[in-house]
Amino acid sequence: MSRVAFVACSKTKASKAMPAAALYTSPLFRKSLLAAFDSCKKAYILSAKHGLLACSDIIEPYDLTLKALPKAARQAWGERVGGQLAQILDKKATAVMYCGEEYIAPVRQALVASGRMIEAPLVGRSLGQRLQDLTAINKEEQLRAQVSRFYRMMRLLWLEQRGGRTFCDSNGKMEWPRRGLYFITEMPGGLAHGTMPRIVRVGTHAVSAGSRTTLWDRLSTHRGTQAGGGSHRSSIFRSHVGHAIMNKGGQSAWPQTWSQGQSAPRTVRDGETQLEALVSNTIGQMRVLWLDVPDDAGPGSDRAYLERNTIGLLSRANLLTPHRDANWLGLFSSDWRICVSGLWNLNHVFTRPNGDFLDRLSEYIRPMIGNRSGLSDGPAKPSASKNQFELFKPQKA
Repeated sequence: MSRVAFVACSKTKASKAMPAAALYTSPLFRKSLLAAFDSCKKAYILSAKHGLLACSDIIEPYDLTLKALPKAARQAWGERVGGQLAQILDKKATAVMYCGEEYIAPVRQALVASGRMIEAPLVGRSLGQRLQDLTAINKEEQLRAQVSRFYRMMRLLWLEQRGGRTFCDSNGKMEWPRRGLYFITEMPGGLAHGTMPRIVRVGTHAVSAGSRTTLWDRLSTHRGTQAGGGSHRSSIFRSHVGHAIMNKGGQSAWPQTWSQGQSAPRTVRDGETQLEALVSNTIGQMRVLWLDVPDDAGPGSDRAYLERNTIGLLSRANLLTPHRDANWLGLFSSDWRICVSGLWNLNHVFTRPNGDFLDRLSEYIRPMIGNRSGLSDGPAKPSASKNQFELFKPQKA
């Protein structure tokens, strides 16, 4: 029996057109959306103005609530949405409604009459009680503790690597681990913990059995050529950044061939040269931290495990407490998951992280932070002491 989640829209919204999942900004909406992602494979949004919305639907800000509609208008809304629900729900499916009775009542008869079941975990609860219930459902206290511990560890790595290397200054002659993880940071969009910039992409390589790609192989495809070119068909990261640049600047002036096909003839690539250069310049200003994880290639590698769990952790935290500024380029992305998660990632976003993954992450960070000496040309490092490793231990939120 399939389960599909539905989340009520909110009065508070972003100031510009956004994917529906990113448009609504209230704490209740964001908490409900995260709970919906956990409980069901599919989630939709119930809008007072638009009816049923997919998370990806681009919506302009509006000022309309279901409570403000007269009774006849609410009834018409229920008939319209009831018909939309009938089209997407399997027979005997369960509709998990993360909303109040005002959104459920207009569609209840249509759902029940067609054999669909309704779960309504928030009905009959005050706003404060709903927020408390969702905080428990989402295990937000544990999430806050995990994020805090994660950034304490990452800050030590950031200090050891002098803030990381900018992509534009990186090359294959530098010392890179053969295999590992990378963490891309951007100063725009806010500071995460203390003076450390926010992590906006997490990645690895060689997650297919037998793969021989190195960490620098993967980073170089993201960076592009030293001459400023590049191939977005070899880097999904470049592809996402290119779409965001087009959306921010208006698509009419940009090549319509972007991201079409896994390869393209020279004539097509020549038409994409200007945008590839802009992508290279944008990524070139970002910085990369790296972590040596020298295990065998394969989907069961520690690298794949750490990548998946880190993306899940950061995306969940960013959904609940976004700290991106309105000009962060990712908010212009064509993919709602980037807008909502605050990461230039699609795979593994909003996945609930395993409880022990930070312990495993710490095993790889410990050998890399050294004695933290000789940083006269970079951020000041804390003095070496046993107490520094207390940062790797779990702490209460």
